[in-house]
Amino acid sequence: MKWWWYFFFSNVLYGQSFLEEWTPARTTVLDTLTINNCPPELLWQWFGLSKEGVYSIIEYRELMGYIIDPIELVGLPGLSKQDIGELADVLPFSRDQPKRSKNQLIYNGSVRGALRMKTKFIGSSGGFEWGWSKELTMDGESIVSSKPRAFICTKHSGTVQSQWLIGHHTLLLGEGLLSGSRGFGTSPSREQFSQGIRGALSTYGAIRNGFGATSQYKNGRLYMSFDEGVGINGAVEYRGGQSTLGLGLVNGTGTSYFKWQWKSQRWFGEFTVKEQALGWNWWRDDLLFEGYLHRKEQKTTTVVSMQWRDATGKWSLQLIEDRFKGNWQGDWLRYQCAGTSEKSLRHRLTVPWDHRSVDLHYHNGTYGGSIRSSKTMRHWQFQSSLGWVQADTSPIWLSVPVATGFIGAKSVYEDFFGYHFKANKGGWSTSMSYNMTKPFKEGFTLEWRYATTLDQLSPMLPKIGVAFFNYRRMQKSDWKLER
Repeated sequence: MKWWWYFFFSNVLYGQSFLEEWTPARTTVLDTLTINNCPPELLWQWFGLSKEGVYSIIEYRELMGYIIDPIELVGLPGLSKQDIGELADVLPFSRDQPKRSKNQLIYNGSVRGALRMKTKFIGSSGGFEWGWSKELTMDGESIVSSKPRAFICTKHSGTVQSQWLIGHHTLLLGEGLLSGSRGFGTSPSREQFSQGIRGALSTYGAIRNGFGATSQYKNGRLYMSFDEGVGINGAVEYRGGQSTLGLGLVNGTGTSYFKWQWKSQRWFGEFTVKEQALGWNWWRDDLLFEGYLHRKEQKTTTVVSMQWRDATGKWSLQLIEDRFKGNWQGDWLRYQCAGTSEKSLRHRLTVPWDHRSVDLHYHNGTYGGSIRSSKTMRHWQFQSSLGWVQADTSPIWLSVPVATGFIGAKSVYEDFFGYHFKANKGGWSTSMSYNMTKPFKEGFTLEWRYATTLDQLSPMLPKIGVAFFNYRRMQKSDWKLER
């Protein structure tokens, strides 16, 4: 055992010394960084990406060269759409180009038995940000319209930096024990990086509706959120060069949380009366190790995660109590395995083949597979997938192409034979699927998304105004008789 302790402490004491320890040079370097020149260790340490996400960006830069738009990163392993959006907010793609307009109109919908449509508008100008969304569901003769979600936010920069927000928002503190997590993610890390108050239009997570405010003076921060349902919530926080310490009140319960960076290690945790979480991760050369303890209602859960790569490929392993997940990705073969103590193993083998890939699945007697392909013609990008499943007692999950903004995974619990297709061009994305084992009305789905900026939409505003006026006139009178 002596050699093991010697190895451990030598790596801890003499591990990588990141630039964060060499302040004040850090500020100067941040002013020169872009997504195209940021080194991998800083992507992990400063910007909170998973090891898999860091590898994806570095390998994409080496293969494709200069990254000019965030859309290029969508779909890369280890990067969720929220990760990409948050990274693009703090790191420009080029120091020579001005930041692009964030004013966007997004319209998406789906047909799965019922027709669901959602319109979202987000924008910013100067020190203001805003967002608005509304959903509409049509099922047979009934039409259900959701209440609109909206927020408006203003920011002030000075000796005291402030932010005031009215409307729907999230309050994220510590590791999310009380305030909730940031939503869906792909990183195996349990550490939460998103902090503070943000406007939110999503229907997932702990969404609050009311008033929010943030103030920052030097190293101190103050968060306040008022919601009619849960009352006043907030926190006082200190942020140093390598540490964060906060005290807060969420839903009537007190909480304390911290982060501490030392060389190539980072400690993080949150503590409440009924629930506690403590984690530690460590980067050494090509290995990222993380340990995580979570205690709630006298039950303690242990999570151990490791990610590394060697000459044979990229590896990841995650142990969660009596469950585990493993993944290996080589140049011409990929393998994933997940299981529990009941010896229920789920296997997935992927074989890349030119612009295609073949997936084979097996889970406790249930087996299946799919063939996926992608192709680009002029300005169009096409993806398709043909899948089949022979079901027994356990489900499997197929990766399928879907329109931007939808979840590209299909859970299958019964026999399945179907086809998925997706097409992208500019801001337009659409996908369709058909399960041939069911009647057309039950087995057919259609999804779409269209996103455009106000600069592109402004020439059509007069026509949109006329169309809206005619629509309102039709609702208020019998327009056929008037004609």
